[in-house]
Amino acid sequence: MATVAVATPSKQINPLLATYLQSLATRPMLTKSLTSGSLSILSEIIAGHVSGSTPPPLSAKERTGILPIDILKKNHKALKLGLYGFFVSAPLGHTLLAILQKAFAGKTSARAKLGMILASNLFISPIQQSVYIAAMAIINGATTPQAIFNAWKMSIWRVMKLSWVVSTISMAIAQRFLAPEIWVPFFTVKKRAIAARAKSQAAKDAAESLRQKAEQELKGGSNEKQA
Repeated sequence: MATVAVATPSKQINPLLATYLQSLATRPMLTKSLTSGSLSILSEIIAGHVSGSTPPPLSAKERTGILPIDILKKNHKALKLGLYGFFVSAPLGHTLLAILQKAFAGKTSARAKLGMILASNLFISPIQQSVYIAAMAIINGATTPQAIFNAWKMSIWRVMKLSWVVSTISMAIAQRFLAPEIWVPFFTVKKRAIAARAKSQAAKDAAESLRQKAEQELKGGSNEKQA
């Protein structure tokens, strides 16, 4: 009896995703840097709108009439953050994750996966978040080591608490579902989400602090008049 071969259709992949994965394979550092830079710009703009701290509109003299250029000029901090993403964040993430993956290469046990999550949370995440906070301090006008340190001291614990929760979940997802070569873009998206959330919360905290200060000053002025 003849055997009939049944052809099984191969799983189709999105052409854009296929192109991106091909670029990751052939030009990994450039692709990761472009991804990080683009997402950094986008997340900063989105975070500004979410937090209600959008930059002021350009004056007529500042406008060029070319929409993309005007958007970048208006969001100059986002552009600086994009440069940080391209030149600092992506190479740093690429290097740190390469070290992590090399340390746990070939280890698939539950203990090894837990060890990778702990190593990511205790070593990689603090380094990345510290560098990010320092970069944001410089972008926001810090010019001295003391000012940068003060910004780090004020933000690191709050950012790390959020990062530890998100990093644990994202690392488990990466271990289970993602190929190692796309870990850096995946974690770049995760970092930008954390950064956007932190910026939004910081803006809300600042607004609340100003509101409370204004209320205290108003109350103090009323008491002085009554006296």
